Amino acid sequence: MRGLNSAEFIRRFLGLAQASNPNLERDFWNVGGADWIRGRHAVHGPKFSFQLETHVVEYRRGADAAWSLLVVVERWWPANRRRSIREARWARMLDGRASQALAWLKRQTPGT
Repeated sequence: MRGLNSAEFIRRFLGLAQASNPNLERDFWNVGGADWIRGRHAVHGPKFSFQLETHVVEYRRGADAAWSLLVVVERWWPANRRRSIREARWARMLDGRASQALAWLKRQTPGT
């Protein structure tokens, strides 16, 4: 993986979210020693709708290994909501180093 905002990282990350929390029914769960918190924020209007889905993953196993990551998935729809008109996905470290989060994700999704 090249970095947090690479297509591979986002694909693996969202795949792990789905695999570890089928149908994303829970808002809080643990994966590989990291706490995962998911939030959804949506606005529906007569001309457009949008949704932000936030994922915060916090790994707190010792001060040297601690890190926190935010991943956001943004979707916009026109009035008929048949298909999205814009989607954006991005990630940022809130604490720690990106290399720590990347290594953790590789351990959770070997070979994908």
